[in-house]
Amino acid sequence: LSLSLSLFQPVYVYSVHKSSVNSISFAPHELGLVLACASADGEISVLTHHPNETVGNDWKSEKFADSPLGVNTVCWAPFGTGQRRFVTGGCDNKARIWSCGENGGWSMEILSENAHSDWVRDVAWAPSTGLPHDMIATASEDRTVRIWTKGNDGTWGSVLLNVFDFPVWRVSWSITGNILAVSAGDSDVTLWKQSTDGSWARITSVDDEGVKN
Repeated sequence: LSLSLSLFQPVYVYSVHKSSVNSISFAPHELGLVLACASADGEISVLTHHPNETVGNDWKSEKFADSPLGVNTVCWAPFGTGQRRFVTGGCDNKARIWSCGENGGWSMEILSENAHSDWVRDVAWAPSTGLPHDMIATASEDRTVRIWTKGNDGTWGSVLLNVFDFPVWRVSWSITGNILAVSAGDSDVTLWKQSTDGSWARITSVDDEGVKN
């Protein structure tokens, strides 16, 4: 079954950013129709749909400064406690977590002050299914991937997953949050799983010739 492109029409155009929009991410559906945008202009914007308001004015936007050198990526946290949270990665080598409080105000904490030595290309917040804590993967131009977990005291700590041969472009969690896929600047995709002792090991890789262990 093929669909004609004429069936799709723009319903809203958001054109506030001053440079390229490098990443977009919809919030978990439990939070409603909410979209986060990450831009090379160094700012993050959050668009929220309010269906009960006047047609033509049913999207509300918030915009705030993130990385002064530009933002590459954004990813929402799973629904969890119901708080609106997302993580960003920037060209200043840092990842940041944004959280919306009960009063509607946003606060920011820097996740990786000196953990990466080059651009953070991608971030991925692990699904909460079966996981006892928050976990985030960050991928960097410095050829590393780091895994971040939040301790009982509320602070974040990280472990180095691996140093790759090429800059790392993308990270993606499985639906259960226990397997991480990593793609770098070569032809390989590697899959990683955490052991019971907390260490991470590669379980397989996929290149242009197929699957290999």
